[in-house]
Parts: sequence; C-alpha cells; structure tokens
Amino acid sequence: MNTKYFKVQAKCGHVGRNHYILKWFYVKALTGEEAAKVVRDKPRVKHDQKDAIREVIEISFDEYLAGTKANSEDMYFKCSNKQEQEFYKCVKLEEIYPEEKEKTNYKKKRNGQRIKNKFLEKEMKREIRGVIN
Repeated sequence: MNTKYFKVQAKCGHVGRNHYILKWFYVKALTGEEAAKVVRDKPRVKHDQKDAIREVIEISFDEYLAGTKANSEDMYFKCSNKQEQEFYKCVKLEEIYPEEKEKTNYKKKRNGQRIKNKFLEKEMKREIRGVIN
C-alpha cells in the first residue's frame, strides 16, 4: 500500500476560553480520513468538537518535509503550557478566533407546570379532607 502525505488544518486550543487558532499538521497516512483521525488525536487539537478538522489536502513529499520542519521550529508546539506561550509570545492576537457557538439555554420551558402542580396539590388535599371527614 502506498502511503500518501497530507496537510491537515485543525482547530487548536490553549489560547483562552472559547477561542481557538488554526494550525497545519503534516501527516503520513493511507487516506485523508485516516490523516484526519491521526490529527484529531494529537495534543492541543480540540478533540471534542465536530468541526475540529477544517481541511485535508494531499501534498508531495517535499512539501511534507518542509511542513514538518516548520512545525518543529514553531514555538506554539514547543511550549508545554499557557504561561510559556505568553512568555515566548507564540500566538499573535490576529491568529485567535472566537468560537461560533449558539447560546445554549439550560433552563427548560415549564409551560405553567408550577401552577398546574399547585392546583393538583390543592385537589389532593381536598380529597384527603373529604375522605377523612
């Protein structure tokens, strides 16, 4: 089987809450789908998001070597925590994007449930009083 070389753009984290940056990863794989799976499991990639993998492009061996060399020199991948990133200024503010999430409403709509329950409680008390008296 022939191994192919891929350039995969992924959303990476550790740049602030609800923010991300886009980085290219260079991978050897048999298919583009396999390359995307490999990149999703790498450190710093947002694993839990469906749209973490943005783009998968097949490239030549020379581009692969140049890309892996560029990534090995990138300070973002050399840092191990947020404090080091800020100290070495690995991430520029222009590279940081906010997450496009719709606001989730955690409260359920009750549709008069409280009023209904109060009414049912009063009815039960009346029935109990009627049976006892």
